[in-house]
Amino acid sequence: MKKIQLKSILFFVIILIVGVSFYKTMHHSDFKTTSSKYLFLFKDSILNKVDTEVDFSWVADQDILNHYIYYDDLKNKKDYYELNDTSYNNYYIDIWEFKSLIKCNLEDVFINTRSIIGESKFNFQYIIDPDSYRPISIKYFYKIDGMILNFGDNTKVIKELNGLKYKGFYGLCDKISICNKKGEPQIYINFAKSQTPTILLLYKGHNSFYLIMINSSKKLDDNIIKILNLN
Repeated sequence: MKKIQLKSILFFVIILIVGVSFYKTMHHSDFKTTSSKYLFLFKDSILNKVDTEVDFSWVADQDILNHYIYYDDLKNKKDYYELNDTSYNNYYIDIWEFKSLIKCNLEDVFINTRSIIGESKFNFQYIIDPDSYRPISIKYFYKIDGMILNFGDNTKVIKELNGLKYKGFYGLCDKISICNKKGEPQIYINFAKSQTPTILLLYKGHNSFYLIMINSSKKLDDNIIKILNLN
């Protein structure tokens, strides 16, 4: 009887370990402290304007999504999701590290603004930040082994942005799909407001690969990327 009980306990422990590992592999977990490790991507001269009280991270094995608020004027500190309130000017910044693309170069990833996204949801998905200005739908068992970005039909590129270690654009976005190297959608970013002013960059630096997205409650132009350390 004791042998049977021991086997049952051992079986349960194995199932629990496998289940936890499986969950961590396919799902993002919330961690408050991780985002502070990515502050090096901001220039030291503006760090006092990055609100470290509301920054947050969503962590998975393949990637880590970090969210920050940068205040153009520290007097304008307000609540988290007031993107549509144009009475002040804050910047909402996502810095998304894709550890699975660490060996990729900028030439290996593609921004395809001419490809139109249709339905932007998955049959089996979970949603990061569902009540925000840009809920993010992630396919269960997603795999980012390359990157092709496609966009909704209301997306408009105003200016292309290119540097030694980054490429992207400033424009208006409604939907973004992050696809694997086969062009299969793995992640959808659905903006609550059509044609949301957006700066989107793919950045290869600091021994990793990042997708950086900046949105604003009011004014937005490409000068804002000067607050970032993109050397």
